[in-house]
Amino acid sequence: MTFALPRQKGPASTWDNFRSERIKKRKRGSSLNKRIPHKPQLSNWGRTLAELTSELFLAGVVGYLLFAGWNFLISTPRFQIQNISFKGNNILSDAQILEWLGPVKGKNLIAIDLVELSQRLSENPWIQSASIRRDFPQGIEFKLTERVPYARIKKEEIYLVDSFGATLSPEKPEYKHLPLIIMQGEKENNFLEGKVLHSLKTMHYFNKLSFFDNNPLDTAELIGHFRVLFITQNRDIQIQMSMDRLDEGRKNFLLILDTIEEDNPKIQMIDLSFKDQVVIRNRFKPSSTLIAAKSQTN
Repeated sequence: MTFALPRQKGPASTWDNFRSERIKKRKRGSSLNKRIPHKPQLSNWGRTLAELTSELFLAGVVGYLLFAGWNFLISTPRFQIQNISFKGNNILSDAQILEWLGPVKGKNLIAIDLVELSQRLSENPWIQSASIRRDFPQGIEFKLTERVPYARIKKEEIYLVDSFGATLSPEKPEYKHLPLIIMQGEKENNFLEGKVLHSLKTMHYFNKLSFFDNNPLDTAELIGHFRVLFITQNRDIQIQMSMDRLDEGRKNFLLILDTIEEDNPKIQMIDLSFKDQVVIRNRFKPSSTLIAAKSQTN
């Protein structure tokens, strides 16, 4: 008796059958998916619109809270200005500064415009610079640098000026001791160029010398465009100088100082405007004395 034994399949044949079955299953699954309708999904533009709406809503809430908070800060009595302090004002009084500024007390400390206040102060001729600081909750502090009167200047009337030539105000009695500058109209540009200020420094230097102890120079009068005439307090001695050679004239005066010290009461005018020489005019003599300043150094 014989039996037919089933032929055993090899590994390669088994792998081919396995792949074949997988492909068939994929095809059946694909056909089923085509027959079953897809569920509706939220589109991309819908999601974007929803996100944008939520962000706008959140921004609106934040903006409203900021607006409400700002309104509260600028309306609450807690930040109304009650204390105003000034530092650095030695010439202007607190009342004068407040009058210049206008109403400040009672205004909101947060809402008040410090730049506008500083600009208003800078328009005052007596104030050179100003800084302002909020002092919470109800204070404000002003720090001022004032201009200092340096001389008096005579134009249509007499005014006070500082060392930079800025006009401060009409003359005041407490500044009568300051030197007087006599100018004529268009010559004021010399002042701005610094020539007159330089001449005033020369006058201050002369007044420190013993020659002028009892009769100091107190007036500077411009002669033409290039000369200045200093006059003493008693109006009896004059010194003429060139504004282009002030330093040289000052040195020449020092060279002859010992010579003229004894003749002080007799001297009417000393002319230092020439180069390397000094002309002295005596009160009781019509003629002038010429001194070669250069030779005095030998």
